[in-house]
Amino acid sequence: MTLTLLTSGTTKEPKTVIHPWNYVEKCIQRSIDEIKLTQNDIVLDVFPGNTIAHYTVTAMPAYRAGAQLISAKFEAIDYLQRFNQCRPTYIALIPRHWEILKEHPKWNSMDLSCVRYMVTGSGPVSQVMIDDFVSKGVKIVANWYGMTEHPPPVFVGYNTESFDFTAKEGYTVDFTDDGGCVINGWNTGDLFDVKNKLFLRRKIVSNGNTWKNS
Repeated sequence: MTLTLLTSGTTKEPKTVIHPWNYVEKCIQRSIDEIKLTQNDIVLDVFPGNTIAHYTVTAMPAYRAGAQLISAKFEAIDYLQRFNQCRPTYIALIPRHWEILKEHPKWNSMDLSCVRYMVTGSGPVSQVMIDDFVSKGVKIVANWYGMTEHPPPVFVGYNTESFDFTAKEGYTVDFTDDGGCVINGWNTGDLFDVKNKLFLRRKIVSNGNTWKNS
């Protein structure tokens, strides 16, 4: 059994990506274990159904854990209204979501204290962003690296932009002299500031493949 997704085509021609279902199952369970999701949680999901994160980070983990799931297209005013209505305990937002939210006049007065765990990632995450969510009451802002490539996460930073480079179970992580990240022997194409344990940027332009399938 496989999960077939079509990419959005924002960076190049849309392509079909096929994920073995046993890989997706591992992702789901790793997310449940890391977040400690239970039937008592309320999950507010904004990842589109054509993204692997929808299946491995938000929607499917919520479903498997028996949590309440609210899933909707992301728009700032709609998100803020839904948040206040459902008071989620778990959310997942990428830096671009935050950039949009903080421009809305209601953002500064938002109370996010119901959130016990938040996932972010998919690019460099600033400490300013993390501190903004923490100041509004989020207990844990977890910066995941590898969340859409391998059963997430490979490593995490909790309430900090820097990572704990202690690899999660099942991974070996090395770095090249220029900070290139190598996981389980495969070069990810990502560059890190190894001294400060920060994700910097993609080293190479995406070729349409993910490093897990290289």
